[in-house]
Amino acid sequence: MNIGVFETIHFEGAYPIIKLFDNGKNKITVFTYENCFHQFKFLFAHDLVKYEWLIKNEAANKNAFIYKILSEVKKRKIELLYLNTVSNNYHSYSLLIKILKGVRVIITLHSINSYFIPPPAWSIKKIIRSNGKKWLIKSANEFNVVGLDMTDILRAKIPLHKKIHCLPGAVFEKEKISTKRNLEKKEIKIVVPGSVDIRRRNYEQVFDLLKKINASNLPVTVTILGGAYFAEGKQVIQRCKEYAKQYDNLKYYDTEVVDQPEFDRIMNASHFVWSPLLQQTFLEDGIMEEYGSTVCSGNIFDIIKHAVPFIIPRKLRTDKFLESSAFRYETVDNIINYLKSFLVYPQLYLDLQNKAIENSNNYTIECIRDRNPGVFRI
Repeated sequence: MNIGVFETIHFEGAYPIIKLFDNGKNKITVFTYENCFHQFKFLFAHDLVKYEWLIKNEAANKNAFIYKILSEVKKRKIELLYLNTVSNNYHSYSLLIKILKGVRVIITLHSINSYFIPPPAWSIKKIIRSNGKKWLIKSANEFNVVGLDMTDILRAKIPLHKKIHCLPGAVFEKEKISTKRNLEKKEIKIVVPGSVDIRRRNYEQVFDLLKKINASNLPVTVTILGGAYFAEGKQVIQRCKEYAKQYDNLKYYDTEVVDQPEFDRIMNASHFVWSPLLQQTFLEDGIMEEYGSTVCSGNIFDIIKHAVPFIIPRKLRTDKFLESSAFRYETVDNIINYLKSFLVYPQLYLDLQNKAIENSNNYTIECIRDRNPGVFRI
């Protein structure tokens, strides 16, 4: 089968889609932007040549690239077009779907509410985006969500004849990760992955944890593993710089992007992923999304990909397959007490690490294909 995969932002989320369709028989064409392709080169390495790549130059017109996709889909006789991230020009993508009547199209919805709830504040741009999203929902017949709990939320909002799939934003490839984490040195490494964005994560909790780590003289290092795009995120990085003048147990990156090899290196070396997520967030046009219900954090996919135990707020919903390697907290003091238990009994960590590996095994390529026969067995 001839497959087309389109991605503009979430290169780490498009990687598993490409791998899932790569069964040795399908011919895959990837439509992407230049910045994404830069990261794809790290992710696929020597396997990059297995796929055809059509890359939009950063200066090129977005609508012109959409027209290029239309032309190439017809030229290459693509039978399934997978739109993994549509973040602009919604009317144009809706028109693309209508023109490609004989082509099966699946769209990933990363945040559900923004497609169904109008913006609370009026502006021409917001109204155009909101209407474009409605057109896109109306035009498409198949959707994907990346979290299991998102499925029922979307099902309640669209007609029954439209299909919903759940292909997560990661696949577990055991041969590509290090599973030799241990606490023999009685030193704990915690990573807070993802872009430095105060709309998503509570960084006050990060600094509060560091304060309590120092007060208890615990051998714990925290790494904020992500770039800062917005002014508020850069303020967090500036605060990190001030902290680092006095203490050496906080690592951070003063950049807009952390390249994939460095990201993977830190993830594989860390004992815990900490995701201090805000339960409710306002990511686009002032529309509220709820983590675990209408939007899924990329941290969950980092946890899956690297098979690492994790720490999350008590009320945050996540896939049932991951629960046994999660620690849920209400206060930062809960985290401190949890970490102390592993420093006293380091062997407990090996059991937890094994649970994390067992949980990630639910996300192998084979398992995900088996859970989604409507995508892979047609």
